[in-house]
Amino acid sequence: MKRWLAALVFCLVTSTFLIQSPAIATPAKYRVGHDPVAMMADGVLARPLGLVSTVIGSAFFVVTLPFTIPSDSVGAAKRQLIDYPAWFTFKRPLGEFGRRYERPIIQKTNKPAPSDNATENGASGIPQGS
Repeated sequence: MKRWLAALVFCLVTSTFLIQSPAIATPAKYRVGHDPVAMMADGVLARPLGLVSTVIGSAFFVVTLPFTIPSDSVGAAKRQLIDYPAWFTFKRPLGEFGRRYERPIIQKTNKPAPSDNATENGASGIPQGS
């Protein structure tokens, strides 16, 4: 059983290197559609790893909640640990790994930036003991 499984994995891995795509020899301006090797690698390797990453990120998000709630960074933790891996797995076009599909801004915050007026006037913002 182990030999059969090892042979199957070996054949699958070597077949990814032996597939010849006409897009490889064709100049970029004449290519039509997506690269089939990239699409296969995305479907077989990247998407399952993205799903695992989403599940692990969700677990880490729950574990870090006691630390992110007091620091008011729950949204940022959710964005990095859950939203981006889920986007990578389920929303990204198949076979697209290029720079056109870098991390999107999934959630914008409407909080104003903290002003520096308090530090300019000499107040540090840290409560002083009396």
